[in-house]
Amino acid sequence: MGESNPVSAGVVLAAGRTRVWVQRGALHWRRGRTTVTVPGSQIRQVEVAGQSLAVGLFEEAQADAALTVRHRNTAAVAALGAEIEAIMSDAGAAGNGQSIRRQSVRVWPLQALAGLRDRVRNGSPWWRRALWYVLLGLPLAVWLPVEPRFLGPIAWLMLPPGIALLRLWVGMAELDTRWAMWRRGIRVLARFESDPYSEATSAYIVHFRTLEGRKITAHGQVRGRRDEIRYDPQDPSRVLAPTRIAWLGIALAAFLAAGVWGVIFCLPTLLWLLRLLGLPF
Repeated sequence: MGESNPVSAGVVLAAGRTRVWVQRGALHWRRGRTTVTVPGSQIRQVEVAGQSLAVGLFEEAQADAALTVRHRNTAAVAALGAEIEAIMSDAGAAGNGQSIRRQSVRVWPLQALAGLRDRVRNGSPWWRRALWYVLLGLPLAVWLPVEPRFLGPIAWLMLPPGIALLRLWVGMAELDTRWAMWRRGIRVLARFESDPYSEATSAYIVHFRTLEGRKITAHGQVRGRRDEIRYDPQDPSRVLAPTRIAWLGIALAAFLAAGVWGVIFCLPTLLWLLRLLGLPF
């Protein structure tokens, strides 16, 4: 006991709501929503009898005296028993201070609500905007007397995908990158070479020096007629080749693919706002 098992297969026994496996020197025994993590020093004995596996724990351990499971595959049961024996040690229950840990997960609705709460509190600001959109936007869309009455809920449903498609078009056309480069970008001479790891024929590896003399290697997707690039002094790996016709073609193709649908999805909201402004408040 106490020796590592170099040929451990990482067997996981799944029988009904019970799952048993060995990971990082501990036995993990999940039954329902409760997982018991047993360090190897807390395991007293392992008994394998055909389809049955029983793990005995030291009496000092704060858990059941024995954990048992049955599985139809006797080979898997025997392999897991060998893995458990490999993590056992002779230190006993008080050997190294490790103790058995119990962890229970919440039922699915509560777990989903807790995850949503954490995302709203600590996640992207878009989660908070979405929450305000649901809490304020839906009541306004339903209660305001705009005719036809179904226009408000339809506009409320179609506005988020419309904004998402327009945002996708901005990203595909690199509008945000070009705006940042126009405001603070610095144009320098660069050396281009083909990117051997990219399938796109227009992908390049760009080598240049910043104003501070730093050598930078970056990736670019489009190469202009001149051996020049614009780089962002706040992030020199962000580069853009000064092109016109090629970029306009990409922007037009991206608009036909995503921008048009974004505009169509936003039209009900625009119509609803026009009708709202026409009401005699």
